[in-house]
Amino acid sequence: MRAAVTGGGGRLGCSLVRALLQRGHSVRVLEPGAATPASLAGLDVGLVHGSVLSADDVARLVDGVDVVFHLAAKVNLDKDRDGSIRAVNVDGTRIVAEACLARGIRLVHCSSHHALVRHPLEQPLDESRPLALEEPCDYHRCKALAEKMIQELVRERGLDAVVVSPGTMIGPQDYEPSLMGKALIDLYHRCIPMLMEVVSDYIDVRDVAAGMIAAAEKGRRGERYLLTGAVHDLRTISGYWQELTGVTMPKAVMPLWVAWAMLPFTTLASRFSGKPPLFTPGVLRASVSNTVVSHAKAERELGFAPRGTRESLADALAFYQEQGWLEQKLAA
Repeated sequence: MRAAVTGGGGRLGCSLVRALLQRGHSVRVLEPGAATPASLAGLDVGLVHGSVLSADDVARLVDGVDVVFHLAAKVNLDKDRDGSIRAVNVDGTRIVAEACLARGIRLVHCSSHHALVRHPLEQPLDESRPLALEEPCDYHRCKALAEKMIQELVRERGLDAVVVSPGTMIGPQDYEPSLMGKALIDLYHRCIPMLMEVVSDYIDVRDVAAGMIAAAEKGRRGERYLLTGAVHDLRTISGYWQELTGVTMPKAVMPLWVAWAMLPFTTLASRFSGKPPLFTPGVLRASVSNTVVSHAKAERELGFAPRGTRESLADALAFYQEQGWLEQKLAA
């Protein structure tokens, strides 16, 4: 298989690229920077330097390939003040989809579990939920709008597309590091005095990559597959992290209503300090989850089989140690 990947240097993309190469596929990556990102260093990939907002750049990426994995996104849970979140996540997706449609190429589009309406939270979240087209968070709403556009192109113009919707990703190969990775590293260094009342489903990034490849090979055209894992609160995650690192984790948990009450003050403090706020409305809205997030459809149709959360955190710890981001190497 000849594969093209947008966002190949990112959190999920670099794991997908590795998984494709391990399976013997050739890989071409669209990279916005002029240099090879550290996450792809030493890998046998073809780099196309350009942007998903350029139809010419996307054409150079997809010409001659069998499948396109579209992961490129601007992930930001703050307001879309300059329009770039919508531009990349919606307009960029349209450009990639049109390029695939013109050439008859299969598209695997990476959406998000937060692109779906989650309420009522006491009911399972699965593929039958409608898109969150009225979601207040600009990023999540844009992911929903992009998925809606993909579905329309499938129905109206015959685009051969499959949508995958990952959960909160953990595990190794976190070169940025991600927002979740930074939180784990900060917990290790005791920089976080109190946990927040956060609940999410957690999935190993390598399992998402494997699920995306399975979607390319076996996914039904026009279908959505949730690539998600077990639902945990942050206290459970920090408990696993304490077992693995030997570092004592915070015991106190800030209720979400307290965080909402503090929001005006954290926003004001951010303006004076010039640093990002401790949390945004988008972060707080993303801090709630359904008690059950089902990946049964992906398991049944794609052979999706996610590993356990503790194993993923152990491998994340080993990766952070290899990067020198922790004070000393600890036995898992």
